[in-house]
Amino acid sequence: MKPKVPAQRDIRNLLLNIFGFLLLWEWLRPLKTVTDTQETSGFVIFIGACFLLLFLRVPFLLGALIKILLIVFMIHSLYFKQDFLDFAWLGEFIADFIKNIGLMFQANWWEMTPIFRTLLFCILLWLMSYLLHYWFTHQKRILLFFVLTIIYITVIDTFSPYDAEAAITRTVLIGFFMLGILQFERLKDKELSKHVNIGKKWAIPLVVFILFSTFIGYVSPKAAPQWPDPVPFLTGYGQENANGSINGVKKIGYGTNDQNLGGPFIADDTVVFTAKTEKRHYWRVESKDTYTGKGWRLSGQAEKEIFYDENTALNWYESKTEVEEFESEIQMDLKYSHIVYPLGLTSVEAETDIQFSVNPLSEKISTLRGNDEVKLDRYSLHYEYPKYYINHLNKVTETGSLEQNDIFRERYTQLPIDLPDRVKDLAVEITSSQTNRYDKVKAVENYFQVNGFVYDTQNVAVPEGNQDYVDQFLFDTKMGYCDNFSTSMVVLLRAVDIPARWVKGYTEGERVELNSYEITNNNAHSWVEVYFPEFGWVPFEPTKGFSNSNLFSFDLKTTGNQNSQTPQTTPEEMPKEEEAQETAATPISEKTDSSIFEKLSDIFSWKYVLIILLSIFLIVYILFKTRKKWMPYLYIWLYKNAKDEEVYFKAYKALLKQLDRVGFPRKDGQTLREYSIQVDKFYKGHEMEQLTLSYERALYRKDNANKEWIKSVELWENLIKKISS
Repeated sequence: MKPKVPAQRDIRNLLLNIFGFLLLWEWLRPLKTVTDTQETSGFVIFIGACFLLLFLRVPFLLGALIKILLIVFMIHSLYFKQDFLDFAWLGEFIADFIKNIGLMFQANWWEMTPIFRTLLFCILLWLMSYLLHYWFTHQKRILLFFVLTIIYITVIDTFSPYDAEAAITRTVLIGFFMLGILQFERLKDKELSKHVNIGKKWAIPLVVFILFSTFIGYVSPKAAPQWPDPVPFLTGYGQENANGSINGVKKIGYGTNDQNLGGPFIADDTVVFTAKTEKRHYWRVESKDTYTGKGWRLSGQAEKEIFYDENTALNWYESKTEVEEFESEIQMDLKYSHIVYPLGLTSVEAETDIQFSVNPLSEKISTLRGNDEVKLDRYSLHYEYPKYYINHLNKVTETGSLEQNDIFRERYTQLPIDLPDRVKDLAVEITSSQTNRYDKVKAVENYFQVNGFVYDTQNVAVPEGNQDYVDQFLFDTKMGYCDNFSTSMVVLLRAVDIPARWVKGYTEGERVELNSYEITNNNAHSWVEVYFPEFGWVPFEPTKGFSNSNLFSFDLKTTGNQNSQTPQTTPEEMPKEEEAQETAATPISEKTDSSIFEKLSDIFSWKYVLIILLSIFLIVYILFKTRKKWMPYLYIWLYKNAKDEEVYFKAYKALLKQLDRVGFPRKDGQTLREYSIQVDKFYKGHEMEQLTLSYERALYRKDNANKEWIKSVELWENLIKKISS
């Protein structure tokens, strides 16, 4: 049996007790957040006293008496108003204690009083303090408790409002320091060396490595979460309602009720449909025109229009929009009594007895067989894909004839009466410097990309009371998903009298093979369509992280387009096939300046600069501290195969420097021969004396230096290696 070694009151033991106290403190920090306990300072003081008494090796009985007095004093300060020396409160405490002891024997845990629970918790902390002290003092182990602390903090962070970012950093630092100290102690015991202490040669590298690695981990870019937050799913499991809502947490996918937007949703990769198509584009389901301050609804009931194959009910384009004809084949996995379709739909091919019912307000196309709704397995679509020219769109500066229609204008510029003024003011501020409709729309679209907005599907607020959904997103949270971004863009545009509407459907999906795309519930999306006179409805994409799938380019054939205003569209916003045209239309100097600026901004990000500087510092520090090991090999590489007459003198001086580094300096006034004898006596050999005699011959007969070096180079190499080993 290993003998029990009493703890020493040295710096190592003091550090271990401090770190043990800090590690146990991390277990107390979340109590204010996850329990009703609002006062934890007394518990922190108590565990600090426990570790202090253990470090000072106070006798057990005296230490136990001090701890009991601390517990009693803490309970008095928390639960009793009388003076501490007034024994009346002590009688109440004893009566409470006896009552709870009886409840314990009855296993009636829920009836226990807060006073007794506090007492039990203090006893638990007492035991934990002693156990930790025993682990790192006698067992010299702490890894298990360190891992348990990490697990505890991460679980609390995941399933409660407690933010553990700082706690994780503190715990990792504390744990690594304790692991390093205890590893050194175990090695010291293994080597049975009683006079090896934690000196600068061991402690400084440990501190440098731990601080450096922790800092690198803290400032390095973090990957986004790979799984959705489990809390909403677990708390709402099995309680889905008809609209896809789960205890207030939405399940992503198509839903019909958009009157109350906001709140988190659960991701769902269920396949909705597969599309074979030559063009990537969004898939429309419906649009809505009335913003309520909380969400969207239709402005009224409209008589539905019927068509069979050719779309005679809906039209999105006007005379100046150029189009190309394409077709798609849709295979439905989740079946609905409506179709999904691209902008510019011209006809639908399905079973011969199928007819299509269109709501002209929402533009939702339902499928009917007779008077009954039917869910189609497959159908084909013919559509016109638009090509938008930026230098044509930015010529729109006035309202068009359709906008003179009061019904149209009211429907697509409608805003709630109680919309906060600061939303309207922001819209004016964003667009005031622009002179045409396209640039105003792009200014609003780009506003969400550069003003601190974050795409997030979990930490999304729901407006309460009279709070406006858009106002909350623009000024308070700046955090949300497509509904937040698209609704806000429509409202901002309408605030400056630009007709716009909210559209919902699906993004283009994921390519599974050539010209074949798989669209899942995760692709459910909302975006914006803006009316341009003589062009019709034009889609825009404000959601951060998404790009417009429609084609925006320059019409290089149009004369005088060089004088048109510089567009705000960036290359990232255009499909890949048009990037070449956009590049050709951009002045070389502008592209060069932009690319240089972007590269410089990436290179000189403060985090990366700090990482590079710290890495350089660490490398230099390691090289300096280990120079005794690697310098001899550098000397050997430099001098072994050299042929010049001075090589012997350089090599011998390098040997003297190495002897000085390993703690064997040459004394003042000491001759080389005397010094060589002293070195050989220490290393128990004759190599240094032989080499010195050869060196002196070369020194006094310089014409013979190269020959002496050739004869002695192996002796020099063996000696410098021996000294450095």
